[in-house]
Amino acid sequence: MLDILDLLKTTLKIPKKSKLILSISGGADSMLLLALLKNGPYPIEVVHFNHMKRRESKKEAEFVKSYCDTHKIPYHYYLVKVSNGNFHHQAHILRNHYLKQTAKVAKAKYIFTAHHLDDLLESVLIKLTRGSNLLGYAGMQMIHERKGIHYVKPLLYTSKQDILDEVTKRKIPFYEDASNQEDTYLRNRYRHTIIPIMKQENENLLTQIKTYHQQLSTAFQYIRNQSQAWLDGSKQVNIPRFLTLGPALQEDIIAFLIENEHLNLSYETVMTVKKMFLSDKPNQRIDLGKKKFFVKAYDTAQIQTLTAPKSHRFEVKNGINKLTKNAIFTLLNNSDKANEELEKLCYNKLAFPLWLRHRLEGDKLNFSYGRKKLKDFLIDKKVPLNERDHLWILTDNNNQILWVEDLYFNQTLGNDNTFYFSFKKTT
Repeated sequence: MLDILDLLKTTLKIPKKSKLILSISGGADSMLLLALLKNGPYPIEVVHFNHMKRRESKKEAEFVKSYCDTHKIPYHYYLVKVSNGNFHHQAHILRNHYLKQTAKVAKAKYIFTAHHLDDLLESVLIKLTRGSNLLGYAGMQMIHERKGIHYVKPLLYTSKQDILDEVTKRKIPFYEDASNQEDTYLRNRYRHTIIPIMKQENENLLTQIKTYHQQLSTAFQYIRNQSQAWLDGSKQVNIPRFLTLGPALQEDIIAFLIENEHLNLSYETVMTVKKMFLSDKPNQRIDLGKKKFFVKAYDTAQIQTLTAPKSHRFEVKNGINKLTKNAIFTLLNNSDKANEELEKLCYNKLAFPLWLRHRLEGDKLNFSYGRKKLKDFLIDKKVPLNERDHLWILTDNNNQILWVEDLYFNQTLGNDNTFYFSFKKTT
């Protein structure tokens, strides 16, 4: 049996006296983990979850609490209630939330789970079935860091049979989760049907999956290091430079940026974004969910939070006009108050009142040589797509465009009359 304390110290390099948060179900895997760590140099706290799916859940909670009380280990108990949707996915999100919450209160940076080699095999098969990126195909990692928390699976290269042998040898008490025998869940169907056949074909299957995992993880880490070096801390992709890279590096850069936003990642999403980068269309966006979009604007691309602008339309009155929290438009009809900070617009005749709004379908601009669609004008000016809908536009009461924020003055209106204005954004 692997010396888990030596693993933490030498391979995972976890400093002594670092506090560890242990997710303990009461099963053989987690109880072995708890038994191996309870007398070590690391202070530990236990978290137990009751998913309220089985009658035995309460007894399991009492069992884990009794063990912790006996060994004077801090114990935290959470009810995990999933009302609808994918039970395993939703439960995973809730468990992770409570584990992070416990770690925060305990000022701990390490969260331990008892995933083992058989779990790794099941995870790899599920990822192969559903599709993933290189990291996903490798399967779960023995240690990885996210937002300052290190998630550790020290039993990852230990088989389920070795775990059962060890708890028997050490006489470690545990509860067997009856739901592991049900075929309702995909993981259990792999466990009970596909994996036994694979093991019949190759008695060294678990050794092979360990080797596969190590090789793929090493390859992934090399590529990920290259991706991070190429980005050099930036969240923006320079598309001409990106196109000079090999496919593996291109795809991992996209995956890395999506992962950093804590969004759902799939190989299909990565390839959709890559296709956008390769396209000749200068302005595009890919919806990543949670109001996040991968936005391409000419030679650059990045993930942005986009919300559709509200349909603002403000009547402009003489004086200060507050448009939104951070936009102010000042109109002065009195030329005596004009100064160098104000813009001047000349005209012969306008239909008052004036209005400020965002662009509309069919908007056109007037020039000395004729008319042009606002959409085409913005394309010529290479205004990124996500910025176009947020531009402020000044019109008269007949919807004639007089001014477009930072880009356009209507100089076809004559010179008999004048008004002055200024536009400021406070943030």
